Amino acid sequence: MQLSLFPETQTSNVKDKSVFSDPSFASNKLLPVHRWIPWIAGFSSSFVRGVVETKLPQPGTVLDPFAGVGTTLVESALIGHDSVGFEINPYAALACRVKVNAYKLNPEDIQREIGRFQTFYDYSVTSGYLPMSQPPSGFRTRQAFYSPTVLRKVLIVQDFIDSVDDEKIQEMFRLAFASTMVHYSNYSYEPSLGTRRAAGKKNIADFAVFELITEKLNQIAFDVKWLSRKLPRHSFQNKIVNASFFDCQQYLKPNSVDLVVTSPPYLNNYHYIRNTRPHLYWLGFVKKPDDTKILVRIQGSWKSDEGGRLRLLLARSRV
Repeated sequence: MQLSLFPETQTSNVKDKSVFSDPSFASNKLLPVHRWIPWIAGFSSSFVRGVVETKLPQPGTVLDPFAGVGTTLVESALIGHDSVGFEINPYAALACRVKVNAYKLNPEDIQREIGRFQTFYDYSVTSGYLPMSQPPSGFRTRQAFYSPTVLRKVLIVQDFIDSVDDEKIQEMFRLAFASTMVHYSNYSYEPSLGTRRAAGKKNIADFAVFELITEKLNQIAFDVKWLSRKLPRHSFQNKIVNASFFDCQQYLKPNSVDLVVTSPPYLNNYHYIRNTRPHLYWLGFVKKPDDTKILVRIQGSWKSDEGGRLRLLLARSRV
């Protein structure tokens, strides 16, 4: 067993040091699978691959205790390793789950559902259709998150997603909506979430909601085909745990992990819970403000000890 933590700024023992020439890791936004979800302070996929290939040349199990949207987990799978990821944010955990299980999807089934989506949407927006879905009642913002016109389109999208029978494809549709939902709202990331007006931008009265979501869905379908060609032939396993890594002993057996690769969260003072609040509400993960308090407390506990508890836990648990 080899247990290692590699902060992203460390370049020793990594063969390809050129990955550090892109400090914002913008290249992730162009890569298959990684590009599905925009995520602040992205974790370099090239860095992860370099570390895993160097430190774990034989098939093993890679752990990311702060998985985010799954960069470490995806790269580990592409190399051929089992992986385990802990992530307290349920929206990010959803992204991890969809990404690492995407290879199980049938591209033809995805395209069939996209076609059904277009038929449903075209009929709904041109008729007197009244959406059954409603905005999350506990979601409060300083100004309307969506304009009335955009809101109706979003609720139609929600109605369709609820009608998808295949759970994996339904989660894929939910992720496509979540990854685009801020684009047609009256909010934007600057880099923290705030109103468009505060950033000197005009509010959005109308937007091509269906077209943007469908573009994302087609991107996912294309990448699913790519995965079928790129994934190793031998079987591998992955586990996504929507819980704090500080409770890892409930989920991991001793000596079950060969390598740890992570990007420690919150040291950049970015409030991941607050900035994914729209996603948490619209995806149904939280209903009221009190539901997010446990997530904020866990974030605060990590920031307060700057990783000391993590190092102690890894040493004691010998995962």
